[in-house]
Amino acid sequence: MSEKDVVYIEKNGPVAYVVLNQPRKKNAISAVMMDMLTRALDQLENDDEVKVIALRGEGDNFCAGGDLDQPGPKPMTAEFSRQSLRRYIRATKEIRNISKPVVALVKGYAVGGAVSLMLACDLVCIEENSKVLPNFCKIGLATEMGLAYTLPAVVGPQKAKEILFFGERLSAADCLNLGIANRVFPAESFEDQAREFLEKLAAMPNLSLRVTKGIMNSAMDSGLAAVMEAESIGSPFCSQGEDFKAVSARFQKK
Repeated sequence: MSEKDVVYIEKNGPVAYVVLNQPRKKNAISAVMMDMLTRALDQLENDDEVKVIALRGEGDNFCAGGDLDQPGPKPMTAEFSRQSLRRYIRATKEIRNISKPVVALVKGYAVGGAVSLMLACDLVCIEENSKVLPNFCKIGLATEMGLAYTLPAVVGPQKAKEILFFGERLSAADCLNLGIANRVFPAESFEDQAREFLEKLAAMPNLSLRVTKGIMNSAMDSGLAAVMEAESIGSPFCSQGEDFKAVSARFQKK
């Protein structure tokens, strides 16, 4: 798949959809995809016609987490993993730092780094049958892309540790009850209800939304950069451990 296909933009009036587009791999995250996501968000930040940005996955899933089959040295080195993760972090920072509201539209599976992307967004709409799996620890990795900061900020530190330590599978109802999701929509009307939600948000006074996002994220994100820096060391370190190597070997056999 060429770079230009990995992420694409679809505009509908004041709403722009940024689409993760690797449906054959359930939109698994790669460094190239995160580079393209960063550039797409920057482009839309400078598009005066766009008031709200929605992040979604192509096909039946939001995102299946990290792409374990992307180019790189075999076996993967800690330094290569660290450099790749820094590209992921830039995308997370872009979501947090651009002034326009970014809404995650989640259906199907959201796994690993996809949960980090969800929680980086300002609002989350989730389809009722979706499954959210922040399973970094479960596969032998540390959290990535700010999840060790954003998840406890939403659910509290004790609950966040439970979710992360056990790699708990969260239903859409769980996400709503925990405050991870703002809306749960039925499968048969997900696209329509999500569109109405986005259009309602886009109709709000734009300047006040942008300023409010900036104020709130400035207050909330004071420790986010430090956490992402720690994660950029911790996760590559864990990737050299036997637990993750065993998971990766099982994946390669499939």
